[in-house]
Amino acid sequence: MGKAWSVEAVAGRLGITTRTLHYYEEVGLIPPVQRTPGGHRVYDEATIARLEQILRLRDVLGYTLQEIREVMDVEDVLQGYRVQLEAGVKPEVRMDILEHSIQLLETVVAHIDEKVERLETMRQRYRERLARIEQKLAKHRNEVDEGE
Repeated sequence: MGKAWSVEAVAGRLGITTRTLHYYEEVGLIPPVQRTPGGHRVYDEATIARLEQILRLRDVLGYTLQEIREVMDVEDVLQGYRVQLEAGVKPEVRMDILEHSIQLLETVVAHIDEKVERLETMRQRYRERLARIEQKLAKHRNEVDEGE
């Protein structure tokens, strides 16, 4: 299995709570993890990599659990396709797999682009608001300086 990490070690490494790890397993974002003979959860590197991707989707893009699940479902399909391609398939099947992979990835990219666009719009609104307040402050300072 390779190196196995305890729930506490994974939580510390990723900066999340053990409850979050348990929850992600309960709702199926990560596969059921192995357990020691004493019943303690242990995580392998593949599961930790999946958790890192989940956290990027949550923290960087602000994805909901449903959005995360949709992206991870795409990842699972793509992984299945990789396995099929590595095993060797007929050329027409290979073409179908590659075309469907492109469609799946285009959908994910479009969703990310949509999120980024909304974030850029929000950032622009805050920049405009900041500029207005800075102008008001500069005007107020000038009035105070002239009054002295």
